Amino acid sequence: MSTRTDIRNAIATALTTQGVVVTANILKGRNNTIASISFPSCAIYAIHEDIDVRTLAPSNRDQYRVLQVVVEYFTAQTSTTLIDDLFDTGSAAVEAAVLSDVTLGGVCRDTHLTSVDYVIEPDENLRWGVARHNFNCIYLTTD
Repeated sequence: MSTRTDIRNAIATALTTQGVVVTANILKGRNNTIASISFPSCAIYAIHEDIDVRTLAPSNRDQYRVLQVVVEYFTAQTSTTLIDDLFDTGSAAVEAAVLSDVTLGGVCRDTHLTSVDYVIEPDENLRWGVARHNFNCIYLTTD
C-alpha cells in the first residue's frame, strides 16, 4: 500500500473512532454517490501533492512531500437544526478527529488544516450541503 492510501485510511479511522460518522458512511475516493447513505457522511480523497527533492544523487534521493487531502463532511438540515449549525458542529468534529494525532498514527510527519469551504446544494426537497476540509499531510520518502 502507498503512503497516500495509508494517510486516507488513517483519516477514515480517526473519523469513525471519534464518532464523527459511522464506518458505513465513509466514502473513499471521488467516484461515490451519497444517495445510498445517510447523513452525516464523509468522503476522503487526495487532490494534489507537492514534492521537493532534498538530496541529489543518481538514486535514493530524499523527498519532502506535502499531500493535500480533502475531507468532505455532508449533512442535511433538520426541522429543528439549521444547516449552518450542523456545519459548525460537524466541522469542529472533523478537525478535532483528524488533528487529534497529527502524525496519523505515524503514517506522516505532520498534518494541518489549510482551509474549509461550505456549500449548500440547491435541492428543493432537502437543504443539504458539504463542508470541504483541506488538510496538508507532510511525509518523507526516498525514491
